[in-house]
Amino acid sequence: MCCMVKMCRLASSRGSVWPILSVVAALGLAPWALGCTTVEYADSVSQANPLDAVESDLIGRLNDMRTQAGVPVLKVCATLNQSASSHSDDMRDKGYLKDIGPDGSTAVSRACDAGFSAACEGSVGMAELLAKGFAGAAQTLEQWAMDEGTKPVLVNGDFLTVGVGRSMGGESAIWTLDLAAAVDPSCDAAAP
Repeated sequence: MCCMVKMCRLASSRGSVWPILSVVAALGLAPWALGCTTVEYADSVSQANPLDAVESDLIGRLNDMRTQAGVPVLKVCATLNQSASSHSDDMRDKGYLKDIGPDGSTAVSRACDAGFSAACEGSVGMAELLAKGFAGAAQTLEQWAMDEGTKPVLVNGDFLTVGVGRSMGGESAIWTLDLAAAVDPSCDAAAP
């Protein structure tokens, strides 16, 4: 059973961002259209996956993009949220922006540490996207979608679950988006 949350976009914005993958580039962002979308949680109680309104908006927009591409929507997973949030906080606190932490941790090891058992077994495909700059969902998703390396990841139909973490540092944010090709029993657990 799933819980659905409807999110409505009421405004558009413009700006530039710095996508972080292998190349750093400034992009001009187009405004997003008005509309509503739905965020689907892997568990039956959305409070088990505590996302703020901006993080929920990003997932809703991402699922809109996936629907338009003809692939399944992603379900929010509590343990992937915990993993992504912890990584964003660590990058902010230690002043780095990399998928491998100073301690050698990776998206898979962080997901395992958070309780995502499929990652511990090494039996799940995972991807992690990072961004630094805009605090808003529309701008952050646009920077990923405009990059030829990350757009295919966003609309990859093999991914089933997602976790997102946004850590604010001043007026900018550090984002981590973790995607996994499995629905793990830990997705139903309440996040701390």
